[in-house]
Amino acid sequence: MKKLLMVCLALVLTACGGGGGGGNVPAQVPAAIPTPLPVAASAAGFWEGTASNGVSVALAILEDGQTWGVYSSNNAIAGALYGTTTSSGTTLTGSGKDFNIPARTVDAATYTGTFVANSRISVTTSNGGSLTAFYAVAYDQPASLASLAGSYVGTGVTGSTLAQSTPVTISNTGAISVPASGGCGATGTAKPRASGKNIFDISVTFNGNSCALGNGVVTTGVAYFNAATRQLIVLALNSAKSDGFIYSGQK
Repeated sequence: MKKLLMVCLALVLTACGGGGGGGNVPAQVPAAIPTPLPVAASAAGFWEGTASNGVSVALAILEDGQTWGVYSSNNAIAGALYGTTTSSGTTLTGSGKDFNIPARTVDAATYTGTFVANSRISVTTSNGGSLTAFYAVAYDQPASLASLAGSYVGTGVTGSTLAQSTPVTISNTGAISVPASGGCGATGTAKPRASGKNIFDISVTFNGNSCALGNGVVTTGVAYFNAATRQLIVLALNSAKSDGFIYSGQK
């Protein structure tokens, strides 16, 4: 019996037969269950908060790090943000441009901060400003052209023009139409991003000799639609990322 026990212990992949004279039977070794890899935390999302100078900020950090933002003061569009954000663990860093509409300036800036995924971010910029913002759960709803489609009344502004009332129509296929006014109109397209989040890729071409960005200039950017409030926010820039437009409209 002692000898039989020692033989059993020596064999790892073979079972010992019991009793008198049973042969060796291959053991049934269960397949290894792979351990799921941890999902890296990311600062991606749509964030809403207030900066240290009192302006309200809506910020989209996309899954590839592209960062687009619009800020407003007293319900008027005051500027835009564009850059790239890298996040790891609970920290984030980035760099980009601040388009200040009232001052007509474009300033480069860097920023650092911390985040809790799908919860909040806190950022400090190289010019001494800071921002605390919270995650908008509407970002997790897949972008829907059917939901986006409709007519909007809102305000558009560029880096060199005052804000002006601008009607916008978007079809259920994503075709964008801005009727000509004062010698300038625009057409474009909206397309859900492949990420499956509530962000649309936008391309808008301006047509007319009085267009602030120039006749035939193509701008590209992003749009966010909140189905609950029926608000549309669009930010797009020219190819040089030196100017563009911001639009905030209500359906």
